[in-house]
Amino acid sequence: MRGSETHLATVLCSRRVVAFLLVLVLVLGAPHAAAAGTAPTATLASEQQGPEGYQQGVARLDDGWIFTGTVTMGRTNEQLKLVKENIQPIPLEWKRKGFNHVGDPDVAGKFLYAPLEQPTYERGDQAMARYNAKTLKLVDIVPVTQHEASFVTVDPKTMIAYSMDRFGGDALLRYDLRKQWAPIPPLTMSRFVDKVQGADVADGAVWLSTSDDTNELFRVELKTGQVDDLGSAGHVPGEGEGIDATNLKSGLLLVLTIDPQRSPNWFGHFRIT
Repeated sequence: MRGSETHLATVLCSRRVVAFLLVLVLVLGAPHAAAAGTAPTATLASEQQGPEGYQQGVARLDDGWIFTGTVTMGRTNEQLKLVKENIQPIPLEWKRKGFNHVGDPDVAGKFLYAPLEQPTYERGDQAMARYNAKTLKLVDIVPVTQHEASFVTVDPKTMIAYSMDRFGGDALLRYDLRKQWAPIPPLTMSRFVDKVQGADVADGAVWLSTSDDTNELFRVELKTGQVDDLGSAGHVPGEGEGIDATNLKSGLLLVLTIDPQRSPNWFGHFRIT
């Protein structure tokens, strides 16, 4: 009997220790788990007036920026002073096809990639143009099968381009630039995001800017499609436009927003916390 009683006591003691340890893990681990699950937030760190007439998109260069307007593009220095312009980025041949809008671009390597859009959306055809990032001279244009084309962003590591079929959606279109813009399966997002105007790839995510009711910013995880709401870019009821994601001292996200009075356009620097 004593042996059985001793064994029973040992089992009960062990169970109490295990239960105590589980409680301890839950208590001590809860704050860490909450912190790890906290969604990121975009906080405005500073703001500049963007170059006049360039309200559609923005992309980073090593020594400055490229901005796009509806039918123009320009390269600036770090102080946002224009140093080079292309006032005819859409060639006549493509204008005759109805293309009249340059969207939010991206730089990968020595090239600038920019979406060209025509307004008869139900045709289901848009275009992606490539330019020399220094001279802004057109290199080539590739037609793509999508209804709208407010942005394109290119992952320089994989040379996969991301865009969206409509201004709002729950998936990002993907193209393999190494195979002449061959479509590959889209990245399914965890939620619908409306009125997307710009995007950029950085730090394992696609960062989105919108012109919804609050000019909301979003982060889309490349591996999972998880969407995080980062907060507003501000200047409501003005419109959110293009975005760049580059790790700078001023912040990770650089966002164009049109003032409610339509002028000026604001270039906000946001930190992610």
